[in-house]
Amino acid sequence: MTEDEKKVLSLIDENEIVEFMKSLINVRSDYPESDTRHISEVCLEKFKEHNIECDLYIPPETVRNPKDNNPSCWYPSVIAKISGQEEGPVLLLNAHMDTVSAGKRSEWETDPFQAECRKGNIYGRGAGDDKGSVCAQIMAATIIKRAGIPLKGTLLVNPVSDEEANSCRGAKWLRDSAAFKPDMAIIGEQTNNQIAVAERAVVFVKISITGKGCHGAMPWAGSNATVHMSDFIQVLQRELIPEVQKTTHPYLPLTTLSATHIEGGFQVNIIPEKCVLEIDCRLTPGVTEKYVLKRFEEILDGLSNHSEKFQYNIEVTNSEKGVVVDTNPDVLLVQKMAEAYEQMKGEKAEFTGYRQASDGRVFAKWQIPITIFGPGDPALGHAPNEFVPVEQLIEATKILCLTILKLLS
Repeated sequence: MTEDEKKVLSLIDENEIVEFMKSLINVRSDYPESDTRHISEVCLEKFKEHNIECDLYIPPETVRNPKDNNPSCWYPSVIAKISGQEEGPVLLLNAHMDTVSAGKRSEWETDPFQAECRKGNIYGRGAGDDKGSVCAQIMAATIIKRAGIPLKGTLLVNPVSDEEANSCRGAKWLRDSAAFKPDMAIIGEQTNNQIAVAERAVVFVKISITGKGCHGAMPWAGSNATVHMSDFIQVLQRELIPEVQKTTHPYLPLTTLSATHIEGGFQVNIIPEKCVLEIDCRLTPGVTEKYVLKRFEEILDGLSNHSEKFQYNIEVTNSEKGVVVDTNPDVLLVQKMAEAYEQMKGEKAEFTGYRQASDGRVFAKWQIPITIFGPGDPALGHAPNEFVPVEQLIEATKILCLTILKLLS
């Protein structure tokens, strides 16, 4: 371990990290009930305490999220910058400040919006998803600044808004407005401090089938849209899913095509004229959005050529245009993170993939090296009694500190 690394680690105050983490949980930022105005100020003040250049980035009202009618100014993000004394790479640390709703309070053993420490864990909504990563990233930056070690390059830290609401007012707006352009990025999400190098593409598809309505007593006189959709689902399960699952990835689950929401008909004695199905597609690298949509069309064409003809429409309601996080483990970012991991854990890093969706998919458009990393068990995200182990929170901060030094000093 270098002298700079020893110096940085010696400056880590575990109590300071825990208290800052608690302050983040104690500020509500749950979507859709709350917003990120207050928590962004908490993050901003932490940077200012250490004389780190920082500012709020507020999306204009023209940037709308189709999920709600809330003013865009309710969802500011923060960008902090530590500039090096020499030119070098730009490293982005990004983690989202917003959380999901707390759900039923009766299912919580603690107040979800009042951090509580017990048995080595910090409980509260967002403890893992994603305030643990926000805390670790901000604390790592402040410790690097406090150490006064000259950097070669630029460190950007971006506590971001709107991830739980599809990132329109957060990462997507920041990316498209050219607020920054890093050479590499670490996306904070709960990975139990494992280094994730891949993530599946997220595509949501809405399929509408229109048949012919008629009296329920004479179904032969119509064309039952719900039955046709049922036939489509059966082919999806029987043929297409096994087909796409032949494509594998060393760090990710297989492709999933999940029929998640269906609506058909409106009265029990009327044959439904229309049926609408929504499909959640998580595509492993190697399975493209274009291919899946083409196969949907082929299946529907085949079914619609039967005696009871019907019309159909395929609409993509959410997509990153097929771009996925799939970072080569041999790149510098991953290798230096692995070195930091091994120094702190005393064991060789084993890479993994991130099962859920992160803002990594947004920045993947730049085709830069991206890892996904942070404290907390992903299985606890969005669940009652969410918590992050204090040990993991401290460990994540240390790994990030060492990674920054290895890449920028």
